[in-house]
Amino acid sequence: MQEPPDPDTAVRSEFERVKAKNTVEAYERFIRRHPDHALADEARRTLLRLKQ
Repeated sequence: MQEPPDPDTAVRSEFERVKAKNTVEAYERFIRRHPDHALADEARRTLLRLKQ
C-alpha cells in the first residue's frame, strides 16, 4: 500500500511552482490557500516587492 503524500512536501512543491510563475496572482492565491504556513511569510515579502 502506498503511503499518503506528506502535506508539507505538497505545499513546498506548490510554492516552487508559484515562484516559477512569479506573479502577483500566484502569490496571492498561495497566501489565501496556506495563510499559516511558514512559506506564506516569504510569499508576502515577495508580493510586496512585486507590487512596488
